[in-house]
Amino acid sequence: MWRAPNNATRRWRGVTLLETLIASFVLLLVIAGVYLLYTTMQTTMSRGELKADLQQNVRVGMERLVQELRMAGYDPSAALRLVVLPPKDAVRAASPTCLSFVTYSVDRSTTPPGEKSVQVTYDHDAKGRLLRRREDPWDSMTLAFKGGSAQPQATTIQLLEFTYYNTWNELLAPAAAPGWTSTHRCPPVSGAQPQPLVQLDFTQLRQVRRVAIRLRGGDSRPGIASEFYTVASDVRLRNR
Repeated sequence: MWRAPNNATRRWRGVTLLETLIASFVLLLVIAGVYLLYTTMQTTMSRGELKADLQQNVRVGMERLVQELRMAGYDPSAALRLVVLPPKDAVRAASPTCLSFVTYSVDRSTTPPGEKSVQVTYDHDAKGRLLRRREDPWDSMTLAFKGGSAQPQATTIQLLEFTYYNTWNELLAPAAAPGWTSTHRCPPVSGAQPQPLVQLDFTQLRQVRRVAIRLRGGDSRPGIASEFYTVASDVRLRNR
């Protein structure tokens, strides 16, 4: 005669291999889902931080460049009338990737602080991916702008591009014309050897009234695709 198992038999009966495998599979699915959610959140957070850092970096570099360039030609020391090395113009050198101009700086060595003329140069260090700024103070003894050194203004910069226009918004195209050479570099320095340069000539420099600027930054981090950010600005020179 068949007899149902008593309660003690049911209580001590173990799980089967199939049940163990099913439970393990479900647990693995839960762990995989949690890990995927965690890595996705980490990647999203890191990408957001990368974008924010990149945008802040590029904007800071552009804002200072635009602010100083807008005041090009403001010459409180009357240096442009005295400078020995030509051109005697607010825009001292201009190429597609480098711009040198005369503006002012606050002189805090005097009481009260005054203003003095300086030559400011912005260029792109492609190897170091830097937007560089150089400030050469006016030396009234030698009648030259000198003594500055290039300092990083913004990092992870992939592109710096200047485009120049005259009063009638006509493009002033930098060129290395046959037979035309310049003793200038950017910034201008005395004793430079003549060399063909892709830049504006002296006549074009005097015609510059508007400068379009494009600045692009790009960066990446491990496990994150590269991010890029581009800003553009259009500056009219107030003192021309």
